[in-house]
Amino acid sequence: MGTTSNLILGGSGLVGKELQKQLRQDGEQVINLDIKEGIDLRTYSMEEYADIDYVWFLAWDSGGAKYLTNEKNFLNIYKNNVQLCNTIFSFIEKYNKPFLFTSSQLAASDNPYGLTKLFGEKWGTLLGGKIVRMWNVYGWEEPDERSHVIPDLVIQALINKKIELMTSGEERRQFIFVEDCVKNLIRIRKMDGINFSLTNGKWMKIKEVATAIASHLKIEIQLGKERGYENLIEPDNLLLKQFTFQYSLQDGINEIIKSANAFSKQYKT
Repeated sequence: MGTTSNLILGGSGLVGKELQKQLRQDGEQVINLDIKEGIDLRTYSMEEYADIDYVWFLAWDSGGAKYLTNEKNFLNIYKNNVQLCNTIFSFIEKYNKPFLFTSSQLAASDNPYGLTKLFGEKWGTLLGGKIVRMWNVYGWEEPDERSHVIPDLVIQALINKKIELMTSGEERRQFIFVEDCVKNLIRIRKMDGINFSLTNGKWMKIKEVATAIASHLKIEIQLGKERGYENLIEPDNLLLKQFTFQYSLQDGINEIIKSANAFSKQYKT
């Protein structure tokens, strides 16, 4: 039996990098196509990859809440994600490729990100792929408009020696460390079924996350007054007995702090 070849579309992001790493550790072949590597999948022809064994559809115009809720980004999010679906799903359909499409618990939310994720889910389901809704996946990311809440809070803590939340911190999320996420994605590839919810089912308040970071770094937290945005969507088809989660929230935060320390040193005088 030959080595499985994998085409990862959008493999230079948080989940994609870890997916590349783990598949290679498993002895599988990996090809990554990503806009960060100069490959624009909205228009790129993938004909040369017609013999690939499996396709991972991760590419998406996405980011943290500060990016997704900025109305200046709305039109491009619609355009970019519809174009990605058209190009990638057309390739998958033409060559009848098995694939996994990574979606989000925010699919169907009344915003460009949620609506386009739902659009991708429906298209992918018609083609017989696996659709995986993921809750908040976190890991180390350099801070910018697209980065997510946990690495942003860690960087703020390291640079400012305190955490100032813009909200009361009462808003809740479910968090999965990126290594756990990818291990389960690889497991899902071989599981029966089409639709999966990938999360641990545990709701946590943002102020609890901030407290875990502050406790580790021995700094203070300042809470805002207004409650932040939350979307308490419960997972469907939660297969907790088949998924494994090795990292606690504190474990994941500790890993991010290790990576963030080196990054934050450039800001120290």
